[in-house]
Amino acid sequence: MTTSAQMAIEACYMHIIGHKIFVRMKDIPMYLSQKTRDSIRNRYSHSVEVAESTAHLLNHVSRELGEGVDLDFMGVARIIGLVHDIGHTAFGHDGEHILDMHFKEASANFPRPVRFNANLNNFRRIEKYGLFSMLPQTVKHYALASLLKRKKELKQYPEYRFIASYLKHAIKQEEHYLRKKGFALHNTTGRTILSQAMDLADENRYRVTDIIDALNIYSKEKLKQILKKSLPDTLTLKELNACVPFQSDCMRLHGGEKPDSITVKAILIELLEYESHAKTEFQNFMNLISMAFNRNFILDKQGRLVPQNSHIEALRTSFANIAKHYIWGSKRMKKIKQPYKHYFATVVTYFIKEEYMVTLIDSSSYRNMLLALKSSSLPPKTRRYEELLLLRNFLGGLTNPKIEELYKQIKLLKLEKKYAMKVTKKERFLKTPTIDSFEKKLQKLELRISCM
Repeated sequence: MTTSAQMAIEACYMHIIGHKIFVRMKDIPMYLSQKTRDSIRNRYSHSVEVAESTAHLLNHVSRELGEGVDLDFMGVARIIGLVHDIGHTAFGHDGEHILDMHFKEASANFPRPVRFNANLNNFRRIEKYGLFSMLPQTVKHYALASLLKRKKELKQYPEYRFIASYLKHAIKQEEHYLRKKGFALHNTTGRTILSQAMDLADENRYRVTDIIDALNIYSKEKLKQILKKSLPDTLTLKELNACVPFQSDCMRLHGGEKPDSITVKAILIELLEYESHAKTEFQNFMNLISMAFNRNFILDKQGRLVPQNSHIEALRTSFANIAKHYIWGSKRMKKIKQPYKHYFATVVTYFIKEEYMVTLIDSSSYRNMLLALKSSSLPPKTRRYEELLLLRNFLGGLTNPKIEELYKQIKLLKLEKKYAMKVTKKERFLKTPTIDSFEKKLQKLELRISCM
């Protein structure tokens, strides 16, 4: 790769990490704490972690293939990890599901339903904000191809079907590069190696951060019980240390027991018993495990990144199962998330099914396009379809605080409509710090109005 291309790639990375559309992800938490009702980890921090993990994983697989091999030969591994979630809307996957469900229902009578897919929305955001405009064309095409996880989903966003041709060429580029390095490859996965690496790096961060963040909803004792019941006893500290060399106080645990016989499960449980700094020590050790997950993949002749050490992979699977049953699938987490899902659904329903006020849309470009569309001479059905597309793109770009702000505004508007009156001092209501306190104030106001 030329020096000018390398400089362009570095400039692209710095451009993205400081861009408003990337920084907005600080306001999209991964999930909420039962105790604080606040963000624990957000899409911004997660994306930076995935960027580094993607490069880390590819570097390891490259070393396994032999001296002189660099699977990041296009130099965009960190960029792909950085933007892999840039298409997410408020409340992450929950918001994505709500948005897709409502728009699919609203467009059911059209030949092609309007869908919301966060992975495909990545492409729309990259194009709209010119995030890849600094990249040389061949590098840009390869980068776009490597963001595609499931080619069949392109039919949901037909305007990006051309990326399928980029994907075909990108796979051939990787095969050609590796053949020159003496590695015969016939990729049958339908994805680039970089796309797989990004996806695995994303998974690996989830595997460990879900368990770490569980300490914000469970006590140390409860999490210890979950780990005792759910983790395998097979992976030893010696195996982990062979994969990720580290210095740790773990060697002195269990009464000076030899590291050969200490299991990773035993270490994690013992770390949770520390009187002080337990969470910090636990998190540090979990991050080492994340590195081990990244270093446990090799490339086979069919272009698949496959696990090597079965004990490490078993631990990775167990972490996923814990998250499924005790975090994302738990009644406790569903109860925590339910109000926020209600806020999002209320906002989406208002804009799709009701006579919405265009002034609530603070984006001048979307507001002007919607106003122009309302006064256009297009056939009603065509106009409605174009309106749904604009509303999907607007709602798909919102953050958690913005959804909560819109929710308050909509509730006030509905109260005014119900009683055919105007609420004075609206700002006093809208600046209420929490929605719970806002709704209590609104209930008191409605009671006063109804008694007049």
